[in-house]
Amino acid sequence: MREGWRKMVALLASAVLLAGSPVRADTVPSGLYAQYEAQRDVTRGFGYHEVFEPDVYRMDEGDVETEEVTLSGGEYRFKAICDSACGDIDLVVRDSRGQVVASDYELDSVPIVSFRTGRGDYTVRLSMESCDWEPCQAVLMYMKK
Repeated sequence: MREGWRKMVALLASAVLLAGSPVRADTVPSGLYAQYEAQRDVTRGFGYHEVFEPDVYRMDEGDVETEEVTLSGGEYRFKAICDSACGDIDLVVRDSRGQVVASDYELDSVPIVSFRTGRGDYTVRLSMESCDWEPCQAVLMYMKK
């Protein structure tokens, strides 16, 4: 019974991949790991540490990914990195009322937002504005001081 269930899950996962939907991966892809490590180390140099595992996505141009996070309060820095095919990716953090806490809409592939906030629930929105060779891979990092 279990084996049949595993096969069904594998088939469904394959169907989602073939349909072109954004896929969230579990680990930082090898092609982005050096960039991830460098960005993490730079941010650590400013006294930040990771508070959540990074989220990894495969996104086409125009795709949007959102994550709900609960923060304990303090000073945060969230950043995204994108592969070499990515021309522009944007990052926005909103509080539970929908108010923008921090945003980076600059034309770049490494958006960074720094903000101080209290305890609460927040929505992090990552949007792929420009991707030359779809899908682009993106990593979203969560750091706190």
